Amino acid sequence: MQVEWRLALARHFGDELKVLLRQLGGEVVHAEELTRFVSRRQRKAVFKLELADGRLLKARRFKTAQEVLLAAALAPLLDARYYSRVLAGSGTTTLEEWKPGSVLTAEAVAPVQARKAGELLGRLHTTTGLPGPETAPVLSVAAHVELMQAHLAALVGQGVLASSAAARILELAHRTRPSRFEAGLIHGDFCIDNMVLDSAGELVLIDNESLCVGPLDFDIARAWCRWPMTDAARAAFTAGYTQFRDLEAFSAQHQFWALRALLMSVYVHLKHERPCQPAVAALQRLGSGAEEGFWASLPLAPR
Repeated sequence: MQVEWRLALARHFGDELKVLLRQLGGEVVHAEELTRFVSRRQRKAVFKLELADGRLLKARRFKTAQEVLLAAALAPLLDARYYSRVLAGSGTTTLEEWKPGSVLTAEAVAPVQARKAGELLGRLHTTTGLPGPETAPVLSVAAHVELMQAHLAALVGQGVLASSAAARILELAHRTRPSRFEAGLIHGDFCIDNMVLDSAGELVLIDNESLCVGPLDFDIARAWCRWPMTDAARAAFTAGYTQFRDLEAFSAQHQFWALRALLMSVYVHLKHERPCQPAVAALQRLGSGAEEGFWASLPLAPR
């Protein structure tokens, strides 16, 4: 078994992991793969590492070296109590803190925990001292629309959507697109799947590879799509979030950003050969022109 995980580490990380381990002064004695999406097109990888001195770390392979530079630049902005942070990076590989805790499910989240989650996201969205556009570029609204159009074309090509349905969805995107948006530090995948409950009863975010500077209201829409909540939990989440930022802009722009988030999720799941049928059905429903009541169904989005 030791030979297997050593070969897996070598295959995914090459010499980059050895460089980082030398920087941190550690030797791996055991490794466990945690990669969630495994497909022919997967370039990313995640491993839990146990070092000879007892430390636990997470090794992550990103798609690009630029993503690693961004992760390293954003790490000092994160509160170590609530986030697993990047400790070192080389090429497309990072070593991160390992945060122990109990896994939660959406059904098991109490309103008090949902409120804490809202506070975490609100605090993240009001982070100051962000890196400049040379390190953390921000896409324009037009670029987001182009990505939506590309995702729609891919879904038509795979037979998931009819071309007429894709045209309706694209028309809705153009009709609801905002003229501007508020940018800041966003998580990109803020949901209960990426959190644990630590021994002190605090929520800790353990999967932060999508952190970047982008539209704050996209981040909220992505969370709404990704994390089905009860009415009580959502009310508590909102109460926590609005301690730091109001939701006036989100209320005005939620359809566009929710559509962006839903299209991205469906596209990524299909690309990795793990389609989420409820989400696909939701898109097909929207493409048929059945817009009434659609937005309330967004908790059906991929998990």
